[in-house]
Amino acid sequence: MFLLWLFEAHTHFQMTWFQGVVQFYLPAKGYGYIRIPDTREEFYVHRKDLRAPIRTGQTVIFSIAETRHGLQAIEVRPAEP
Repeated sequence: MFLLWLFEAHTHFQMTWFQGVVQFYLPAKGYGYIRIPDTREEFYVHRKDLRAPIRTGQTVIFSIAETRHGLQAIEVRPAEP
């Protein structure tokens, strides 16, 4: 996967930003998934990694971090101001 290679190539130098769409987000449970439309890759997101509230269907900007559970969206915020 190209995106995984891009992530691995930049993890030690700078934070890489991606744009995606919230597939679903459950505020009561504090988690959801974000999909990058071009690659159709999905990333788990937890409420602790949100920089502003998000909702299902919203376009967001985020970075990716490797956790013990796999790749996860971090620093998530809405794409529009």
